[in-house]
Amino acid sequence: MSDPQLEDLSRDVDEAVRLRARLVQDVLSLGPARAAREHGVTRQTAAKWAQRYRTGGAAQLSRPAHRRRTTQELRHAALTAPLWMPTTKWSSRSIADALGVSQSFVARAWEAMRSGTAFCDDLTAAAAGRQPAVLGLLVTSEYVVLAVQLTPVAPREDAAAPARVDPAVHRSLRAALVSDLVRPGVPAISAADTGPFWEEVAEAADPGATLMAVASAPAPVPAEVSVRATCRDVGEWLSLFSSLVEWGALLSPTSALQLENDLRAWARAPRRAFTWVRRPSRAGGGRGPATRSAARHPGPERVLADEIVLTIRQGVAEGRLAGGDRVTERYLAGRLRTTRGQVRTALRLLERDGLLTITTGHAAVVPVLTTNDVVETYAARRALGTLVIRAAVRWSPQERQSVEDALDALERWAATGDVHRTGEADIAFQNTLAEASGLVRIAPMLEVLADHLRMFIAVMGLDYAYPIDAMVRDDRAIFEAIDAGDGEVAAERWRVKIDDAAAYMLRQLSATRSRPARRP
Repeated sequence: MSDPQLEDLSRDVDEAVRLRARLVQDVLSLGPARAAREHGVTRQTAAKWAQRYRTGGAAQLSRPAHRRRTTQELRHAALTAPLWMPTTKWSSRSIADALGVSQSFVARAWEAMRSGTAFCDDLTAAAAGRQPAVLGLLVTSEYVVLAVQLTPVAPREDAAAPARVDPAVHRSLRAALVSDLVRPGVPAISAADTGPFWEEVAEAADPGATLMAVASAPAPVPAEVSVRATCRDVGEWLSLFSSLVEWGALLSPTSALQLENDLRAWARAPRRAFTWVRRPSRAGGGRGPATRSAARHPGPERVLADEIVLTIRQGVAEGRLAGGDRVTERYLAGRLRTTRGQVRTALRLLERDGLLTITTGHAAVVPVLTTNDVVETYAARRALGTLVIRAAVRWSPQERQSVEDALDALERWAATGDVHRTGEADIAFQNTLAEASGLVRIAPMLEVLADHLRMFIAVMGLDYAYPIDAMVRDDRAIFEAIDAGDGEVAAERWRVKIDDAAAYMLRQLSATRSRPARRP
């Protein structure tokens, strides 16, 4: 069980400290050999940092007190802040506070992103008379590529005022550009490995659009990409931000937040190339993830709410919190480096979803798990999941592929024997299946219920370890039945899966309550 200082260091502003802390966390949970493979270091290096932690505590992972970070290191931290700040609600002020520098220092670090260049002028000329839109992002050890489509637009005599661009779009574009600064730690891949990325980009493009690739360094690009541009250095690449902002709404707010969240999750441990492709739009209100309900719209409040839940679950898992404990707005605002007002708004969302109870004094109460909670949650998932599965029989090839990818991820985690991550992959499979059903109101409901399950599992701690083979067997059987077009068989397998999971959790809950309390 990790200590709070180690958890804090895993989110430190210093990249080297973050990597050490995460390496030690994995050594403690996975062992030195496997942790070394996951982080791309030698076993000796993994064992060295774990030993320093064991003998001297988390402080041994920090930089020596007498060594101050150089101006260049601080500038790098300011630029990459969109990838490591605890929440997506960062600003130049919150970054300055986290780094212990002035706000003007952060502004100066960002100067390259506000300065236009001749390269930017060339791109603007290439996009003249066409509306640009971001389709995808590829980050490898050698280059970053921004895939853009250029759609012809009819000339207008009256100059319409530019539409207001959501701030989330600007934040995600900034995060996309600074990913070039962390790519040296990404394992190398071959040009052939980028083929699936470009296939998805071509599929996501609108009919009649021209594909454009903007790369931070020389990169292999397929022949169907007719407009290509390569930056000479990192300064020219960062300067793209000024052009991208002038181009207007390059992404929808939903896509922008999805891109930023995916990038931030990847940047915590960039052990493979990063790929992201915008989900294709569907005319006429088509089915699929692009038509999801706003009930689960990943706006800033929802993103912060998810981070609050994650913080509380981590506190429970580490033994710092337990069912019935109060978590104040002040604590959460300090932990996540945001304002109490933003925390209060996010807590209201969580209270509405039934995940937390808000008390007088603006504090959230960690739920105490009861039999009724388990029965009600699984009954709802059983009924809603049955509807989802019957609708999923009509999935499109793209939707089927997304579900199969989620199943493959589940089986890869199962092969490692990691119960917790396999369980997360199981929930991800179920959520992906819900999205593929096209039921835009029911899918977000299932996601909220999945958050309930995660909280239940956190509260139960080590007492919950659902059999890995059962998860793989049930999910594979459900997928194959849907793929065969037999919705009734798939629905029955779903009901059996849910009933077994509910019975298991109730048994573990009963065993936990009957266990004698530990003496201090």
